[in-house]
Amino acid sequence: MDDDTLSHEVIFNTLKQTYLFKNIDNKVLMRMIETYPLQKWSKNETIDNTLCLKQCFILIKGCMKITKIDPKTGRSITLFILQKGDLYDFFTLLDGKEHISFPVILENSVALKVPIEDMRILIESNYEFNISFLPYLGSKMRDLEEFGESLVFDDTATRLSKLILKHTSPNKDKNHHPVKLINKLSHESIAEMIGSVRSVITTQMSKLKEEDIIISKRGHLAVKELEKLIKKCDIFLGDNL
Repeated sequence: MDDDTLSHEVIFNTLKQTYLFKNIDNKVLMRMIETYPLQKWSKNETIDNTLCLKQCFILIKGCMKITKIDPKTGRSITLFILQKGDLYDFFTLLDGKEHISFPVILENSVALKVPIEDMRILIESNYEFNISFLPYLGSKMRDLEEFGESLVFDDTATRLSKLILKHTSPNKDKNHHPVKLINKLSHESIAEMIGSVRSVITTQMSKLKEEDIIISKRGHLAVKELEKLIKKCDIFLGDNL
């Protein structure tokens, strides 16, 4: 989907296929698309998080990561990877406070830019939208809970296996199971998602390939032995980082 082809109809069809906007009334969604401007970001661009004190962004194309950075060490950890149909920033949207984060665009992205007060009115007044909005927030909270639990109880190899498994799409008709979303990420970005460092992720990826569990090449990640990967998610190797 090129930026030049982002007609109102294309944006409508794209959002209607996402969890958050599938239940919203067609006329309401089209009115939003016709009313609010598009925001475009380039790959590796960093977003000023204070923009979200006044604006809410609905991703239509691309993806972005929301990270936290330790000012003392410079180490970062990724809280979320947002993609089409996701809202940025739902924290500020809910409480009106600045969310101290470091949003980075992972690939060229386009979003619908909605005034934050308009989005709050939609939440308060539109029942059809709320059917999806509350479970959407619940899923984000659950993601944070699972992330914190894994960070405390699992070693690096297990956390990596769980991350890959979470994004694997089982394919009964083929030997290889494609991995979505994280398949294009660098080892550094994957490390940020599980609280590790790039060198450790590179080592663990190599081990998974040596064990013939995954296939990993530039821009392509797939699982060869799904059952072996599942077993990896339940073991502890004792090399916590």
